[in-house]
Amino acid sequence: MTNLSIITTVRHNIGDDFVREGILSIIGDVAKFDQVELIHKHSPVTTAYGYEGLRRLRISRVVEPVLRVLGTKDRVADADLLIQSGAPVYWCHPGGPHCADNEWFDPLIRKRFLKDRRSRKLLSIAGGSCQRYHSDGSEVTNCPKCKAYIAEFFDACDLTLLRDSLAQRMLQLSGRDAMVLPCTSIFARDHFKITPTKGGYIVVNFMESGGHYTFGQNIDADKWRKNFGEIVDKLQPHGRVVAACHTVAEETLAKQIVPDVETYIVPDEHVAFMNFYAGARFAVVNRVHAGFMMASFGKPVAVIGNDSRALMIKNLNLTPHYVEDVTSASIDQMIAALLSREHSYPDEIEAIRTASRRAYVEALSKVLLN
Repeated sequence: MTNLSIITTVRHNIGDDFVREGILSIIGDVAKFDQVELIHKHSPVTTAYGYEGLRRLRISRVVEPVLRVLGTKDRVADADLLIQSGAPVYWCHPGGPHCADNEWFDPLIRKRFLKDRRSRKLLSIAGGSCQRYHSDGSEVTNCPKCKAYIAEFFDACDLTLLRDSLAQRMLQLSGRDAMVLPCTSIFARDHFKITPTKGGYIVVNFMESGGHYTFGQNIDADKWRKNFGEIVDKLQPHGRVVAACHTVAEETLAKQIVPDVETYIVPDEHVAFMNFYAGARFAVVNRVHAGFMMASFGKPVAVIGNDSRALMIKNLNLTPHYVEDVTSASIDQMIAALLSREHSYPDEIEAIRTASRRAYVEALSKVLLN
């Protein structure tokens, strides 16, 4: 194989970068590629060479079909292997949004890859769900278009590996099934040969209402702000506390709540964040992939979230918390649990990483080497 193209995001979301780098690490154990190309999924026209800077979906929807008709050279056509990398791939909410309406599947998969498949392989690796925190996935049973899309996407792929059990349940309710493995972000450190260092600080992370969206859940944003301030106050006696901010907006919010909190921010520089997380002790975060990256270095983490992505952390023997359930007493318990695992968790995560890598390599080998 020579060319690998990855449907991901580019300089948009550090978590997506972690997932993609982890995929590159494990796939390197199975196959070698001369060239790796990235397609920014939120603007599918970026599959065309020379259009990488066109990032507005509205413009992409006009330009991409024209380039497709003209036969402009593109990354999907050139790919010997195409991978859909991580991210939520199944979501279904009454009244919307619906995964069937995503912006990338129709132009990149239906109209490009499947129209000219040849003998090429398509993989969906480390995709997950994005539902309400307490969802059982049954929403998909009442949405024929999402149910059909989930089955169609699965059938188009030569291999589907999921990162959370709710995604698996939604797939099963659509008449298909796939294996669940911990998100590939735990292997990103291996791709860059970054090793953990002795912890020098405790990491926190704040997102409004505990996540990207509330999905109509009754979440008290002010309550979560107060709880975040209390978390920082209760952590400070245990050491230096640093708020890791993946975006400028997150830094602004953290400073509004705790004006004197130390912050770390290097927008869109995921390797810098990996090195930062490698030097921490433990964390309490909203960003699930901040949690996954820290955990991959043997640093125990509590993830506080408001949607099903937070539940992914269970695959690393760590505990998720629903943002509305957080109380002063649970904050004390959370911190005590993290302190108690600070020295034992490195061995736990290495066992998980070893077993998970073996499972990924076995699954990939069956598809790519046959």
